[in-house]
Amino acid sequence: MQPVRSLRRLDSVRWLFLSSLLVMVCFPRLACAADRVVTDADKGGTIHLKIGEAFELRLGANPSTGYMWYLEKDSTPLVKLVHQTQTEATEPGVGRPVFQVFKFEAKHFGEGVLRMHYVRSWEPPTPEDEKFDLRVVVE
Repeated sequence: MQPVRSLRRLDSVRWLFLSSLLVMVCFPRLACAADRVVTDADKGGTIHLKIGEAFELRLGANPSTGYMWYLEKDSTPLVKLVHQTQTEATEPGVGRPVFQVFKFEAKHFGEGVLRMHYVRSWEPPTPEDEKFDLRVVVE
């Protein structure tokens, strides 16, 4: 009885391995779930994506002073904001910087510009406000 049980377990392991290999070959995007990370250093640059690919945008902010990054209304509709969060400050207290983290996913083919604006939500935008632009190409 013992050898039969061992053979069944071995068959299960083989089946799991082969099915995992099949998924990695047929769906490489699922197998490589590592998203790309874009930072302030990429400002004015270009990112190339395929439909369904995602990337993270990490921008330094100081929300305790009221300043935060916002997606501009005229930003490209080629990518969709699917998640937003922020890191914790390294030290307690007012005025400590954090990173706002935005996760975008490519939804439509084309070229456009992702536009972010660093402002206080209660103040009207001015030309001097800090901005972040990233050219997006979805192939």
